[in-house]
Order: sequence, then structure tokens, then C-alpha cells
Amino acid sequence: MEVNPHDLLEIACKSDLISYSPQPDWVGLSLDRAPFVVVRRARSAEGFISVGVRGEKRNERFAAFLPGDRIVKRVTPEQLAYEQKWKERPEKLFTYVDEVSCMMEKFSLNWGPTGSVGFELASDKETVTETSDVDVIIRADSRLTNELSRQLMVELRKFPVAVDVQVELLEGAFSLSEYASVKDGEILLRTMDGPILKQIGALKMES
Repeated sequence: MEVNPHDLLEIACKSDLISYSPQPDWVGLSLDRAPFVVVRRARSAEGFISVGVRGEKRNERFAAFLPGDRIVKRVTPEQLAYEQKWKERPEKLFTYVDEVSCMMEKFSLNWGPTGSVGFELASDKETVTETSDVDVIIRADSRLTNELSRQLMVELRKFPVAVDVQVELLEGAFSLSEYASVKDGEILLRTMDGPILKQIGALKMES
């Protein structure tokens, strides 16, 4: 099964996870509550997937590896955007997700929620808090020009909550806000081998 960073994977058993360090107690408790892990942007041995476990606190993040044949279900950010289950959620934060959705549809962008919002929508377990941001990704294509990115940032900065947008390429990801602020120069690209600086003109946008 092909997976990408930010995909959420349901697992059958927490013992399927392999890690180089002892698991903190909160890891097992978190997986008992919601047996989902998120795909990390990191290399792994053949047949394994780099994943992360999220706890209830921001500093509770644990890196591990999952055998590829132990995935119960894969949920992508785009799938969450298509299902629009945030419309069923009472928390105010999800109304902002709906506004983001309308904006993305207006410009025909392929997008999806990630972070605590995506995790709650996929797992059906309360995850967002009053201090949560709205994290989303956009799959890059030729429509996402500097000009359009600036338009998006103008609108996103009007929101009363932080909206953090990562733009995903085959080779890595970069921040929409940084892309919008640099017309001709280098931006930080997060890759499987770590962060690198890349010329904007060398970014391989899909057609």
C-alpha cells in the first residue's frame, strides 16, 4: 500500500510498532484510546513505514516504524476533505475548517486537514482543544503560483485562529507563507533526508 506523509493509519495492535527507544507510558494509553498513527517524513527499511504516535499534549510525540502489512485502514487528508465530517462537529474550530474548505474549492486546490483536526476527523476521538491550530496540506500543481499563494495568505491571516498550510511535492514540502513571501530565492524544503534550501524556480510543481 502506498502511503504519504500526513496519512493516518489505523493499526490492529500497538505491539506492531517498532522503536529504537522504550515507549513512554502515554504511548500505549494513546493507542488504546485511538489506534491511529501518522506517517512521518522519514526513511525506513524496506517493508516498513515511518510513523509517529501523538499524545494528548503537544510535546507528546513518539517516532516508530510500522510493518506495511499491519495497516488496518489508511485515511488521507484528501479523503477527510471530501467527507467533510467537520460539519458534524460542534467546536468552533471546525467552522474555520469549513471556511478553509470553501476557499480551497474556490481555487480548485487539492487539499486536506492534518494535525489535531485531521486526527479527530479520522479517529472520531476528541483531539482539538481551545489552543489548536488548523493544519492543512495542499498538493502542489501548476495553479499554485506565487500570486495565488499571496492571495491565499491574505485571506488566511483574517482568521481568528492560526492556519498553517504546508504545500506537498513529490520531493518534499514547504510552507505556503514562506512561498508567498519569496518571489525569487530559496525556501526551506522538508525532504525524506531532512530540510534543504531550494530555489523557487527549481520546485517541481505537478502539471
